[in-house]
Amino acid sequence: MAFQQSVGTYRGVGQVGHPASTSPIIAAAGGPGAFKTASSGVTIGTFVFRDATDPKIVTNVAPAADSKAIGFIQDLGQATIDYGKSANMLIRGGVEVSPKVAGDFWVESKTVATVGQKVFASVTDGSIATDAAGATVTGHVETDWYVSQGAAVGDLVIISSWSKA
Repeated sequence: MAFQQSVGTYRGVGQVGHPASTSPIIAAAGGPGAFKTASSGVTIGTFVFRDATDPKIVTNVAPAADSKAIGFIQDLGQATIDYGKSANMLIRGGVEVSPKVAGDFWVESKTVATVGQKVFASVTDGSIATDAAGATVTGHVETDWYVSQGAAVGDLVIISSWSKA
């Protein structure tokens, strides 16, 4: 790792997977130990789906192209940074997680995000794209979430289950 060469004068607006407001955050029903990550783990700041064989296992890969995402993975400090790495957003396999079904969160979108658009979850990795409600986004399924603060591709976006415009 190189020595730090500069210091920014402004703080970032948020971090992927972190709450973006003080609105209530609601987890998927199930109780303690209800959901665990698949052996491949899950990525923070993405959507997860129930495993096809065990509904208590969640994965970033949908069992079918039309599967509904069960929830969003909030950053609760569960990722493990491996030796020689400086960052990691992967929660390892077998760890208890609590997919969120409501709240306001910072995310990174693969598409330009505009306020009021719907959020779509990738069926191959749970990543996020945005488009108009009812649109067909190849390789993605529509979620119950909306864009409440838009941004360019790769910039931080706020998604919300509460604010629909």
